[in-house]
Amino acid sequence: MTGAAHGRHALEVTGVVKRYPGTTALKGVAFHADYGQVSVVMGENGAGKSTLMKILAGIESPSEGQICLDSAPVHLRSVRDAERLGIAMVHQELSVLPNLSVAANIFAGHETTLIAGWIARREESRRSAAVLESLGHPLSTSLEAGALSMGQQQIVELARAIARRSRILILDEPTSTLSRAEVDVLFRVLRELKSTGVCILYISHRLSEVLEIGDRFTVLRDGRVVAVTGREGADHRWLVENMTGRAIGAERAAGVMPVTDELLAIEELSCLETQTALPPRQVLHDVSFTLRRGEVVGVYGLLGAGRTELLECLAGARERSAGKVRLQGRPVRLDSVRSALRAGIALAPGDRQRDGLVPDLTVRENIALAALDKCRAGPLLALNKEKRLVEEWARRVNLSPRSLDEPVASLSGGNQQKVILLRCLMRHPKILLLDEPTRGIDVGAKAEIGMLIRALATEGTANGDARERLSVIFTTSETDEILSLADRCIVLCRGAVALDRPTAEVSEELLARAASEDRVPSGAMQ
Repeated sequence: MTGAAHGRHALEVTGVVKRYPGTTALKGVAFHADYGQVSVVMGENGAGKSTLMKILAGIESPSEGQICLDSAPVHLRSVRDAERLGIAMVHQELSVLPNLSVAANIFAGHETTLIAGWIARREESRRSAAVLESLGHPLSTSLEAGALSMGQQQIVELARAIARRSRILILDEPTSTLSRAEVDVLFRVLRELKSTGVCILYISHRLSEVLEIGDRFTVLRDGRVVAVTGREGADHRWLVENMTGRAIGAERAAGVMPVTDELLAIEELSCLETQTALPPRQVLHDVSFTLRRGEVVGVYGLLGAGRTELLECLAGARERSAGKVRLQGRPVRLDSVRSALRAGIALAPGDRQRDGLVPDLTVRENIALAALDKCRAGPLLALNKEKRLVEEWARRVNLSPRSLDEPVASLSGGNQQKVILLRCLMRHPKILLLDEPTRGIDVGAKAEIGMLIRALATEGTANGDARERLSVIFTTSETDEILSLADRCIVLCRGAVALDRPTAEVSEELLARAASEDRVPSGAMQ
């Protein structure tokens, strides 16, 4: 790397301003990143970090300011311009091409060609397989990308950037769907890239991860750089205080819930994966556990362990191949989303952009979709009634009434997650299923949603009425999240229950061990 050899910064940003109609996202940002380092950019949702990264990737153009690459001014008018200069970005919101193979996705726009101009499919497949192997996910390179899970699609996106041998790699929430074991593999790859002189820009809301991988930390707040430090100056408190402008106390540790009646019983539930081009395979094997009223159960496991499939089975979105489900002691058929909702089970999906939100509708309309039957005046929709009902619920989750008539796509990730939660709550469910509820949201929004989950379980939705207490099952890729929120931890390994214990008996080490083994011996404690 010539820049590294001469001691110059890989990237340098000076006085960058980005204006949109009615708002200024970046306000004179100065920033630099070096070869052979991981430069972490932190900030709450709306701080401007993604806007800055999009400018560096050629997706957006600055309103003012200068960008230098190896000390030479550059004008990044498009993604192509950035790619020609060796800059690649992996976005938080995935952009795989669903009808193309894994290999074709990895080399899309950068195809390897033969002398005659034909695409060298075999060579692309070989190189794709090598990159996927290095990431710890030897997927079939001929499989259509649309058949992959969200986590597998994220691996393909990472493989695409690495295969291009970019000298500046921008990663926006690269671990949002990965487990701890998979994060370890990714970090090994990033350290190898760093050792070869690659400059890595890293955005994440996972504080423990950025402290582990980062060499230099830049914090944005309200479109401005408010703090910069090296590895030696960064810790959890420093990051939180600079991101939020205030000190945030430790998250409420999960308590021991009082013994209540059994609400849900799952007995030997199994499920086949039939939604891909591959032959059917079993993704859940004889899963059994119970759920009590007001209990919060966290489900942990590696990518492909069956976490999402379990919630989709319980929500009627995926057909089970065997097993029984009992609700309040009575057998219940969950053969459709409608039947699950009638039974009092609501799911907030993990991919809020693809499965949760209707981007062309306003915030109010997205929330009210679940309760149109309650907002009618005869055959017509009573808009005043809808507005009153939505505003009442919005106050409970600290969602500003002023934002209700905005397009839902304009909200931050944390507020979008609140919209999906509100839609579920308006159905007055008995059981709330949350698939990765804090994926891709900042530390402040995580704390709010965590407190909401605990409040719903302990106080219910109607002024402390115990009859309104919800039971919650949530999945997560973060061990600290499951230990701080859940009353009970369930670990899935290869589609089977490897661990089912009260949180008080579980440690991060035990969770990691259970996720990588078929089962944990009954005597293996913390």
